[in-house]
Amino acid sequence: MKKILLTFAVFTCIILPVKSGGLVTNSNQSAAYYRMLARGASITGDAVYYNPAGLAFLDQGLTVSLNTQMIWMERRIASTLPTLTEKNFIGNLYVPVFPGVYAAYKTGNWTFSLGFNPPAGGGSIEFLKGLPMLENTVSLIPGLLTAQGEQMMPGSGLLATTNYSMQSMMKGASIAYGVQAGATYMINEMIGVSGGIRMLFASNSYEGYVKNIEINPFHPALNPESNMTSAPVFFTAIGNAALAAATANQELDVKQTGSGIAPILGVHLRLENLNLAAKYEFATKITLTNETVEEKNAMNMYPDKQKLRSDVPALLSLAGSYDIIPALKFSFTYLHHFETQATIESWSPDATHPDGGVIVQRQKLINGGTNEYMAGLEWMLNDKFTVSTGFQWTFFNVSDAWQNDITHHLTNRTMGIGAAYHLNERITLNVGGLYTWYDKSTVKGNAAIAGTPISVPFEQTFDRTNRAIAIGIDYRF
Repeated sequence: MKKILLTFAVFTCIILPVKSGGLVTNSNQSAAYYRMLARGASITGDAVYYNPAGLAFLDQGLTVSLNTQMIWMERRIASTLPTLTEKNFIGNLYVPVFPGVYAAYKTGNWTFSLGFNPPAGGGSIEFLKGLPMLENTVSLIPGLLTAQGEQMMPGSGLLATTNYSMQSMMKGASIAYGVQAGATYMINEMIGVSGGIRMLFASNSYEGYVKNIEINPFHPALNPESNMTSAPVFFTAIGNAALAAATANQELDVKQTGSGIAPILGVHLRLENLNLAAKYEFATKITLTNETVEEKNAMNMYPDKQKLRSDVPALLSLAGSYDIIPALKFSFTYLHHFETQATIESWSPDATHPDGGVIVQRQKLINGGTNEYMAGLEWMLNDKFTVSTGFQWTFFNVSDAWQNDITHHLTNRTMGIGAAYHLNERITLNVGGLYTWYDKSTVKGNAAIAGTPISVPFEQTFDRTNRAIAIGIDYRF
């Protein structure tokens, strides 16, 4: 029972992506992405992020791209554990502003660029009724008391118990803002190359609680009518200090901050109506440091000042676009996230360990890096109006051991649609929307109370939905 609340630990060092992308990285970085998805060979304003080498083919002068997004996600967790009062748990994520600001200045054969966006994280998710991981063990208490009451307190009878109640909540937020700078050189009319760096500033925060745990054990003196009563008060009365401590109120309030820097290299080949592009982003090594409120550190989940690695993995982008006819363009992009080569650490408390716990290397739970496949079509209706659509498949390759109530990842498919309106030769307005369908993931679990024979197998199914809209404007000075 001493580990009844240790599941707070799953939040440690996880940067949560808010849409399609890798385990950490976001792919959605512009309004043009929303309307056609495949942006790896872009030669417009958002190429600052997607394809820096493509900036070689901008017009002379300054190009600015301003973008923002609004994202809604619902996460659903269903459990088959029979002792749970609530079998379905819902978490809502809402991102009102998700910016992408890009600028590129071309002079001669050189283009210099700056970008600001959240390449990782960017959302806040809240489970108002808590999570199954916080309630599983508590739900076993009635069975434990009914089966072992006499052993726990000789002469008390069976302590027959039929019900429990509790209040729990878990909320997590993460953001990693990126500031990018680069230079692109046009070698000739066909080839552009680029080099740059991105500085990431990561910030995570986690809040939660488990409190007011109540049970209804029959006890001839303490609770003869089997009323709901405070679990820690009852266990104190029968002299079980371990259970009293395990069912006491627990709170969590922690922030994590860290930063890192990584190089970015790119090349772009332009052949009449065909564009081919490649980009490689090196891994960003980030060490997060805990800032924990002393009285709100449930079961010492987040030792204050502790440092843990939470890297943003390296990324390879291979892309192209082809003008089927002058008015119709086909684009494709392939992304590979090198997550198995990153370091993603979490802390597992263990009172028997000299250090009070051990560091877990979570990247070892990944079977292979994430792969993303994107395709898009643009149709220029006239000089003013362009419509577009796109499809994206994101395939995660993680083990069941990776999946938990917060850090689960589901293979998904996204459809995007939108339009570009050219106000004049210098100004283009992009609007788009997308919807993502997820494959459900079901994993097996086992709810147990340490030091007792109580153990109940169950299955847990993860599912979610995602929808988002975006608007952006590209301006060429």
